[in-house]
Amino acid sequence: MKNIDITENPPVIYDRKKGLYIPQPTKFWIINKDLRSKISRLEEKGWIEKWEEKVTNDEKLFELFVNLHRKEINERKEFIKGKKYPNYVVKKLLTTGIGGIQDFDKKPFKVKCLHLWTAYHLGDPEFMNPIGNWVLKEIQKL
Repeated sequence: MKNIDITENPPVIYDRKKGLYIPQPTKFWIINKDLRSKISRLEEKGWIEKWEEKVTNDEKLFELFVNLHRKEINERKEFIKGKKYPNYVVKKLLTTGIGGIQDFDKKPFKVKCLHLWTAYHLGDPEFMNPIGNWVLKEIQKL
């Protein structure tokens, strides 16, 4: 069942005006303005940095998130298989993690934003994650 608070992008879009392919390293986006606003309030309270520290210092959490990045890259590989995209598109899709995060398998772990992980948590059961789960519980208190 689709969640009405998020939308899903394909890994690649074609911009007709510019005449080029644009890689989309972020698959899920939160479109509900109230939800986005509440998540932003958590970010303003320093929760990105707190989660980065938590994931960096917990090996099981770190591996869970690294594996989610790898899963996303594998899904992108399947999407582009047999298609001819420019090298810059293929490189971006196969070398960056969720949300275009570089060096996702290196510490310190980069969260980027809480919206990202919440959108993935809501967008696909296979991408459910502790950050998204925590955010959804915390926003109930706001």
